[in-house]
Amino acid sequence: MPRGTSVRHPLAGLTRDFHKIGPLGGPIDPWMCSELDQHAAQVCEGITSSGSGINARTLGTYLHGFLDGCLERGWDSEAVEYDWETLRILAICRLAKDRGFVR
Repeated sequence: MPRGTSVRHPLAGLTRDFHKIGPLGGPIDPWMCSELDQHAAQVCEGITSSGSGINARTLGTYLHGFLDGCLERGWDSEAVEYDWETLRILAICRLAKDRGFVR
């Protein structure tokens, strides 16, 4: 993640920031497409298994909880270009864009 990017943004702000480092709007490499699809499926399963639907509120709540967990574990977003956490966040942002929750 670029230096100075805050992981405390709302869903739309974080999606804009992550669009700068990840391919959220155009073609992507097959390996990354597969990774993002798997992460997105796990996120959707996590949300729907609690009886909720996928909407901007539930996706934002999931994102904030995920980021809180990352910060509690001491995740450093500058340590690796596409680590597991970064891919999960990119998948969440991609879900938000694909479902029309953010532009």
